[in-house]
Amino acid sequence: MRQLNIARTTVQNWRRRWRESKQPDVAERLSDLPRPGAPATYTPEQVCAIVAIACERPEDSERPITHWTQQELADEAVKRGIVPAISQRAIGHFLKQVDLQPHRIRGWLTSKPDAQFEEKCHDICQTYRQASERAEAGIETISIDEMTGIQARERAAPTLPMRPGCVERQEFEYLRHGTRTLIGGFNVATGEVAAPIGPTRTEQDFAQYLEQLFAQRSS
Repeated sequence: MRQLNIARTTVQNWRRRWRESKQPDVAERLSDLPRPGAPATYTPEQVCAIVAIACERPEDSERPITHWTQQELADEAVKRGIVPAISQRAIGHFLKQVDLQPHRIRGWLTSKPDAQFEEKCHDICQTYRQASERAEAGIETISIDEMTGIQARERAAPTLPMRPGCVERQEFEYLRHGTRTLIGGFNVATGEVAAPIGPTRTEQDFAQYLEQLFAQRSS
């Protein structure tokens, strides 16, 4: 009982059923008793077929949409003869069971093949591992990256503080003040970050950033 994590009453019920059962077949003796409630409306095969449709592109089914809706999936399942009829609610239940969300989308950047990827990755990882040791010798390891096109926005009205029964409220409208560029330098050994923000990101801006970085380290 301890290994199977079951109660003593469960064992007693099964032993009683075994003694009282007149079925000669072992499998029938060990099967569950009939349970109350309506039988499943849809078979596992039907559910799997509907889920498979949800993983297809709607245009492949000649539907003028980019993403499936529950109604479109229901119509397509009927059209293909998978089910004679089905509700949107049932479709939503099946999608939730397998964690499918056709209405959501996430950005994805397809990686480009790089024959030297493994070699580059090895060099970078080795550089990171040696950062602390090099820092003790006076050699700093700085990882630099940049972000362009950062919108400089200002709320059109002040934020209202929270009060009993009401959370903090932030103005939806905003004023644009152009874009900015961030160049960030991360000290791998210490975790320090130097990240100035400027209006542009040109070669001159980057060279100036390096000069400032070197000047700070030499001072």
